[in-house]
Amino acid sequence: MIAGMPVRRRRFWLLLMASAVLFAIWSLVGVVADLAAFRGRAWVETWGHQTTVAQSEGRAFLPRQHDWEEARRYAEWSVRLSPFNADYLEGLARIHEARHITAGIGDPEARADREKAASLYRQSIALRPTWPYTHAALAYTLLRLGKDQEMEQALSDAARLGPWEPAVMEAVVDIGLDAWYRISPSARQVVSDTLWRSQSWNAGVMGQRHADRVWARVGVHHKQPLACARLSMRDERNRKRCDPANWK
Repeated sequence: MIAGMPVRRRRFWLLLMASAVLFAIWSLVGVVADLAAFRGRAWVETWGHQTTVAQSEGRAFLPRQHDWEEARRYAEWSVRLSPFNADYLEGLARIHEARHITAGIGDPEARADREKAASLYRQSIALRPTWPYTHAALAYTLLRLGKDQEMEQALSDAARLGPWEPAVMEAVVDIGLDAWYRISPSARQVVSDTLWRSQSWNAGVMGQRHADRVWARVGVHHKQPLACARLSMRDERNRKRCDPANWK
C-alpha cells in the first residue's frame, strides 16, 4: 500500500510508524527499569525489617553478600536504563548504605559504600532539589561518615523543605540528637524546632502515632531532659512525656 502512495504521504506514514516503534521501545525500557528498581527496593525493605528484628533480639544483622550483589545489580540496571530518574539513583544509594547497615560511625570497612551512597544521593538531589526525603537520607549517610558540617546542611535542608513531613521530622530529630554535642547552635535550633513541631502537631490518631515515634527516638538517645527543656509544659502530653517516671 505504501509503495503506491505519493512520496509525501509515504514519508508521513513511515515517520509515524518509526515514532510508534520508538515510543514502544521507550515504554518497554521504562517498564524494565521500573521492575529492576522495584526488585532492589524490595531487598532494602526486607533488610530493614530483618535489622529491626535482630536489634530487638540483641544481635547484629548484615545482608548476605549474594543478596546484596543481586540487589545492587538490579538497582544499577535501573540507573543505566534511566540515568536521570532521581528515585532510581536514591534506590541504588540505599542499597550501598545497607551493605554495612549496622556498622558504627566512621567504620573504615563501610566507608567506600557510604561514600558511594552519598554521591548517589547528591546526584538525586541535583535532579530533584526540593524533595526533603533525599536530603534527610543524605544527612543519615553523612552522619555515619562523620562529616558533620555537610550533614548539618543536609539536615537543615530537609527540615526547611519538609517541615511537616512526618518521616522527615523523625529523621531530623533522630540525626540531630545523635550528633547533638558535635553540631552547631544553629543546627541544634533546627532540631529543637522540629522536635517542638512533632510534639505539638494536633492531627488526630495519626499525629499522635507520629509524635510517639519521634519521642521513641528521644528515648533511644537518652535525651529526655534535653528534649523536655525545649517543650511547652502547658501541653498535657508533654507533661506526661517529661515525667521521669515514664522514662525507660
